Amino acid sequence: MCAILASATMLATPLAARADDVADEADHLFSIGADRYQERDYKGALQYFLASNRLVRNRHVMYNIARTYENLRQLPDAFRYYNRAAEGETDAAAKARIREAIARVAPSVALLRVETDPPGALVYVDRKDLGDRGTAPQTLALAPGAYTIIAEVAGYDAATSARVEVKIGSERAVALKLTRITGTVRIAGARGAQVRVDTDDAPVLCEAPCDAAVPPGPRVIVLSKPGFRTARIHVAVRAKVTSEVRPELEPETGSLVVNADERDATIEVDGRTQGFTPSVIAVPVGKHVVRVALRGFRPVERTVEVRAREQTPLDVRLLPADAVEAASRVAEPVEDAPASVTLIPSPELHGMHYPTVAEAVRGVRGVYVSDDRAYKSVGFRGFGRPADYGNRVLVLVDGHPTNDNWIWSSYVGYDLRTDIEDVDRIEVIRGPGSVLYGTGAFSGVLNLVTAGRDTPPGKEVGVSVAEDGVARARVRLTHRFSSDAGVTTTLSGGKSRGIDLYSPEYLGDSPPSVAGMSRGLDALRVGTWTGRTWYKTLSAQWSFNHHDKNTPNAQFDTLFGDARLRQRDTRAFIEAKLEPRLGDVVESVTRVHGNYYGFRGSFPYAPDAGGLESVAYDGAWAGLEERLVLKPLGGLRITGGGEAQYHFLAHDRSATETQGQVSDDSRPFSLLAGYAMVDAVPSRALKLSGAARVDAYSTFGASVNPRLAVIVKPYEGGTLKFLGGKAFRAPSFYELAGDGALRKKSTNLGAENLYSTEIELSHRFNMSVVGVVSVYSNYITNLIALRNLPGSSPAQPSYSYANTDVPVGTVGGELELRREWKDGYMVAASYSFQKSRYLKSSSFGDFLSFAPSPDLGEVPNAPEHLASLKGGVPILARALMVMTRLSFSGRRFDRNDVKAPGATPQGTTPGAILWDVVFSGGEPRLGLTYAIGVYNAFDTSWRVPVSSEFRQTSMPQLGRTFLALGALTL
Repeated sequence: MCAILASATMLATPLAARADDVADEADHLFSIGADRYQERDYKGALQYFLASNRLVRNRHVMYNIARTYENLRQLPDAFRYYNRAAEGETDAAAKARIREAIARVAPSVALLRVETDPPGALVYVDRKDLGDRGTAPQTLALAPGAYTIIAEVAGYDAATSARVEVKIGSERAVALKLTRITGTVRIAGARGAQVRVDTDDAPVLCEAPCDAAVPPGPRVIVLSKPGFRTARIHVAVRAKVTSEVRPELEPETGSLVVNADERDATIEVDGRTQGFTPSVIAVPVGKHVVRVALRGFRPVERTVEVRAREQTPLDVRLLPADAVEAASRVAEPVEDAPASVTLIPSPELHGMHYPTVAEAVRGVRGVYVSDDRAYKSVGFRGFGRPADYGNRVLVLVDGHPTNDNWIWSSYVGYDLRTDIEDVDRIEVIRGPGSVLYGTGAFSGVLNLVTAGRDTPPGKEVGVSVAEDGVARARVRLTHRFSSDAGVTTTLSGGKSRGIDLYSPEYLGDSPPSVAGMSRGLDALRVGTWTGRTWYKTLSAQWSFNHHDKNTPNAQFDTLFGDARLRQRDTRAFIEAKLEPRLGDVVESVTRVHGNYYGFRGSFPYAPDAGGLESVAYDGAWAGLEERLVLKPLGGLRITGGGEAQYHFLAHDRSATETQGQVSDDSRPFSLLAGYAMVDAVPSRALKLSGAARVDAYSTFGASVNPRLAVIVKPYEGGTLKFLGGKAFRAPSFYELAGDGALRKKSTNLGAENLYSTEIELSHRFNMSVVGVVSVYSNYITNLIALRNLPGSSPAQPSYSYANTDVPVGTVGGELELRREWKDGYMVAASYSFQKSRYLKSSSFGDFLSFAPSPDLGEVPNAPEHLASLKGGVPILARALMVMTRLSFSGRRFDRNDVKAPGATPQGTTPGAILWDVVFSGGEPRLGLTYAIGVYNAFDTSWRVPVSSEFRQTSMPQLGRTFLALGALTL
C-alpha cells in the first residue's frame, strides 16, 4: 500500500508536464487503480494502472503494474514490468526494491535473452498484434513453452527466430540478425574511384566500377580518386531496385606551357595529340610523357610532372632530322655514314609538293633526270644511259627494293606511285651500294622513307593537279590500336591526257593529217595502294601500283601518232619484318617478302611489218633475309647476314597480228647472297667501316663487292670521308632473253662492274648551316649497252644488248652550301662537275690519263655541269610560305657515240635553266593543307637524249606546268 501511495505521489510531477486534461485523466485512473488494489481487486487495479500508463508512461506506475501481476501470479508479466521499471531509475532505494522483486520472481519464470543486430529492434513474441515486448537487447520472462521471437527495426527486414523452448528457472538466448533494406546503385564509370554515400567522410563502400548497396531514399553518391575532382551524384534509391549511373571524373588539372623554336610542331601528351607549338594545354596532374614532333626534325620527348592549378613550362629545341638509314641499313647521322649522302627532308617535300620522285631529286648534286615520255629515269654522276630504264639506280621504299626483275628498271615517276605526299624524306646515296643491296645499286640508291609509326591518327582526303595535267585524288587512314600497334594506308589515283608531241623526224612518212604531231594521245592513268602495319617489333608494308601510259612517239619504230601504242606496268610487293632486340649486344632483323611485276605492251606496226604487236611479261619472286647486328664492345658494331631469292616466274612473250607468236621465253632464276660489315669507332675523331658482299646468280655466276670508308673528324664541325667501293649489275632477263620485232636475243652477257673512289669534306658552320666539297672517280667495265647489229640501218634497224670492251671513266667534283630548315627558312646552293668518257683501254695508265677511246665519241646523256639554288621563306608563319628552285642542267650528247664511216654524227641537246616556285601552307588546327605553284616558270624549251628505240635522238621535255593541291585531315 505504501508503494502504491508513493507511486501516486511520484506520478504527480511528470503528469504536470503534460496538458492538464491528460494529466488529470491519468491521475484519476491511477487513483481508481490504487483503490481497486487496496480492495485486493487486482484485475480491476491492473486495468486502471495499464490505462494510466498508456496515457503517460511512468516507471513508477510500471512498478505498480508489476506488483499487481505478481499478486495475480502472472509472473512473466510481472518480471517484464519490473525490468521496465528499472530502466532509467536513479533512486537507490527504488533500484534496490526493484532488484529484490526481480530476484523474487525470476526463479518462477522461464527467461529468454533476446539480442538483435542492429540493437534497438522492437521485440515481439509469437504475434505482432499483441504489441511489442520492448527493444533489444532485453531478457523476456515467459511461461514455460515454445515461442517464436520477431524483431523489427526501421530500415530493415523483420527477422523471425525458430521456435525456442524455455523452462522455469532457466535462461535461453536468441540472437537475430536483421537484413538492411537497400537499393543498389551501379557505378559503371569512374574506374578506380572510391565510392561513399552522402558524406565525404563516410566509409568506403567499393571501388568503381562496382555495385553499392545503399539505403532507400534520396542519396548522394560521392566519388573520389587521387588526381581527379570529387564528384557528387544525386540518386533516388528505391528498395531492392538497381539504379545505374555512369559518372565521368574530371581530372584535377594544371597548365602545361609548351614552346619550341619551330612553330606548329605537334604536341603529344601520353601518345595523344593535344595541340601545336606554342600552346598552353590543360593536363591532368601527375607525370606525363610529352612528345614534340615536326616533319623534317628530330622528335623530342620529355617527362614532366604537372601540379594542380600550376603552370609547368616546357621549352624544346628541334634539330633537323639528319639521320640516314640506306647507307648502312641502320639509322646514323649523315656525317657518320660511309657514303656521300643528301637528304631531301619533309619540309622541302611538302613545301614544293613534288609530284614524283624524279622531280624531287632534280637539283640534288650529281643527279639528273630524263624522260622519254614512256618512263622517267635518273642518272648519277655522269652516267644514265638512254635505254637503261634507270636500271643502274636502286629505288627503295623503307629499305625494300622496288626495281623489277625484268629489266631491273627503277621507277621514279607515276610508275612508282601516284604521289609522294606520304613520303617523309628521300635519302640520296651516291656511289656504289651493291655491298648492301646487290644488283641495281650501281651508281646510286634512292630510299623513300614513308610516314610510319609516328603518323598522327586520323583520316586525310586530298585532290591535286600536277605536271602533265595529272588530276589526282588520295585518301589516307591512320589508326592506332594501342601505343605499340597501328596501321596506316593510302589509296590514290590519277589521270591525264598528256601533252601534244611534235616530232619532225616523222614528217615524211606520217599521214598528212598527222604531219609529225600527236595531239591528245599521250594519256596516263595510275592507281596506287600502299600501307604499313605494326605490332611491337613486328611490322609489314605493302605497295601496289598500276601505271598505264600511251606513248604515241613511235617507240621501237612503231607507227607515229597511233593511240594503240600503250604500255602498262603493275608493281606490287608485301614485306614483313621482325626486329627483336636480344639484349644490349645482339639485334636481329628477319625479313620475308613477296613481289610481282607485270608488263603489257601494245606496239602498232604497219601490216607488212607484223601489224599490232603484243608484248607481255610476268615476274614473281619471294625472298628471305636474316641479319644479325653484334655490339660486343663500345664503338664496335659487326653486321652479318644472308639473303636468298627465288624468281619462280620470269615469263616473256610477244605476238603480232600477222606473224602470230614471235617469242615465248620462261627463265626462272635464283640468287644467294652473304654479307658482312664491321664498323669501328676507336675515338670520337675516327670511324672505320669495312664491308663485303658476295652474290651468286643462277644466270651468270658470282660477284664480290667490297666497300671501305675512313671517316675522320679533324676539328670541331669538320668531317673528312675517304670512300672506296665496287658495285655490279647483273644482266637482266630483258637483256638476256628479250626478243621482239627489232631487238634480238643476247648471248654470253656478264655483269657490269663499277669501281669508285671519293674524298668528301663537310664543314658544319653551326647547327643548321653545312658546306660540302667532294671529288670522286668512277670506273665502269663490261658495260652492257644496246648496239646495232651488223647489217642494220635506219631503214631496217636491228639491235641487241652486248658487253662492251670499252671502259667508262668519270671524274667529278661537287660543291654544296646548305642552311637546313629552321624557323621556316631554308636555302641551298650546289654545283656539280662530272666528266664521263669512253676510255682508250682498260689499262691503269689510260684511266689515270683519262685517254679517250678513238672509236667512240662522248658518253650519251651525261651533262658535265649541274647546278641548283633552292630556298624557302615563310610569309605568314606556316599559313603561307614560298619555296623556289632554280636548276641548271648542261648540254648532253645523244646516242650516236660510234665513230665510223657513214655513222650519224653525234649531236647534243642544249642546256636548260628551269625555275619552279610554289606557294604552300596550311592550318594544322583545322587539318588543312594547300599549295599552288608553277614548274618551269620560264617555259624553257629543253630536250634530253633518248635511245635507239626511237627514231628521234632527243625527246622534248615538259614546258610550263602548274600545281594545285588541297588536302583535309579529319
